[in-house]
Amino acid sequence: MKRIITIVLAMSLLLTSVFTAVSVTAAGSDYSTALKYSIYFYDGNKCGPDVAKDNVFDWRGACHTQDGSVVSLDLTGGYHDAGDHVKFNLPQAYAASILGWSLYEYKSVFDSTGNKTKMLSTMKYFTDYLLKCHPNATTYYYQVGDGQIDHTYWGAPETQTGERAVPYVANSSSAASDVCALTSSALTLMYLNYKDVDSSYASTCLKAAKELYTMAKTNLGKYKEGAFYQSNGYWDDLSWAAAWLYVAEEDSSYMTEIDSYLSHTTFLGESPFINKWTMCWDDMYMAVFCKMAELTGEKKYKDAMEYNLNYWMTSLTTTPGGLKYLSNWGVLRYASAEALLALQYYKQTGNETYKTFAQSQIDYALGKNPKSMSYVIGYGSNYSLHPHHRAANGYTYAGGENTKPAKHTLTGALVGGPDSSDAFLDDVNSYQNTEVAIDYNAAFVGAVAGLMAGKPSSSTPTPTKNPSTPTPTATSSSTVIKGDLNGDGKVNSIDFGFYRQLILGMIKTPTLIDPSHNWIDAADVNSDGANNSIDFGYLRLYLLGKISSF
Repeated sequence: MKRIITIVLAMSLLLTSVFTAVSVTAAGSDYSTALKYSIYFYDGNKCGPDVAKDNVFDWRGACHTQDGSVVSLDLTGGYHDAGDHVKFNLPQAYAASILGWSLYEYKSVFDSTGNKTKMLSTMKYFTDYLLKCHPNATTYYYQVGDGQIDHTYWGAPETQTGERAVPYVANSSSAASDVCALTSSALTLMYLNYKDVDSSYASTCLKAAKELYTMAKTNLGKYKEGAFYQSNGYWDDLSWAAAWLYVAEEDSSYMTEIDSYLSHTTFLGESPFINKWTMCWDDMYMAVFCKMAELTGEKKYKDAMEYNLNYWMTSLTTTPGGLKYLSNWGVLRYASAEALLALQYYKQTGNETYKTFAQSQIDYALGKNPKSMSYVIGYGSNYSLHPHHRAANGYTYAGGENTKPAKHTLTGALVGGPDSSDAFLDDVNSYQNTEVAIDYNAAFVGAVAGLMAGKPSSSTPTPTKNPSTPTPTATSSSTVIKGDLNGDGKVNSIDFGFYRQLILGMIKTPTLIDPSHNWIDAADVNSDGANNSIDFGYLRLYLLGKISSF
């Protein structure tokens, strides 16, 4: 069974989701364009000598080419965190992780819209840098640049020359469980998304992910940065890292460790299972619960998801125009994050309420709001002209020139958003409203992809924790076993391979052991009268041991 699972996991990367991607334009929202643009944004925040390569913005070029020299390492590359130019690895790892999760769950959407190649390129730019920051098994550098110094400068990153500080490192004498674990999750997801593209690079990512996870769990403690991205804990990050390592390796010890991590209260002394916040760089609990609900089917995770989603949908402060208002600083990043969570839970449950809620938040960001304004730059005809982003702005502080409309269009950037009355101050100095950031866009990318995915099964099966090998069961026709496409009396990876080829249009019928075998009935594993990606998804879950029957 272990060998079969390995084969199945490798093959299933081509069709990970049980959704079929569809073109969507709803309520005036062009999701296909929004998805493409929201990935483009990351090119505007690239750092290092290779910025101009595969970059949609011709106004960006090489910058900060000496990063790491103060510690005799090459720490060039990666992404500036927001409108400034520091490379903070906590939001960097968060963004890479959420982008990786989005591609993993909605691969068919990225394929069908032509965005997969750009998405993988963007993600690899993240992981190339994160790997550089981990020069050996017990060391991890997690910041380049000094925030206090950097924030006194307003100008293009290309003209910000010289060496930059590398103020923090995690090692045996300096704990950083939060950022090490979050980075581990980003690298594991890159392994899962990239192993069919470049198995060697993917294996390098998984090796580093396991080393960073070991660093995180054996030397417990928060990382040292406290001025800009202050961390309040690490049990959530450890859980998130362990969940994805479980997906990659099917080792039940990760599940045991997650149970231990989640037995701790939050920094507020509360149970993490009763959470009114959402997924963000400092709180991964809801992402953990969402994934664990899928992996285990346990009630405690489902209850946590439903408590949180119900609070957001019915109790959280809402603007007159319908935007859920969690915080005045970057409100749309939180609404986008909750939208992605809702869509992931919709994928598990088929509950249309969650998708409707998610769509309302994304449509608001794309222009269905009282100002009829797009909060994604370049999307539509009415969007922010004054993003708090120095590279796009193109001016300096001299004479207040930086308050002019930006010289360059930062296509795809999700700005912070409006105030609680739906008013928006389009002012470069109103950073709560006009700043953009790599963490803002990450969940937005995933949420838009989720809205473009097809409808999930109306009766998603409940998986079991640490499942055992199932026994195939026959349908009402004693000669047909659901899932046995080739008629050999078994349900295994051979049938999975045939189904994959059928869906991709590579073959019209599987090779049959018995020419009279009713493979069409066998392929209709959910008995809805159709053979499609939903059946394929069920077959995958069956072979992985996540369900015991069809």
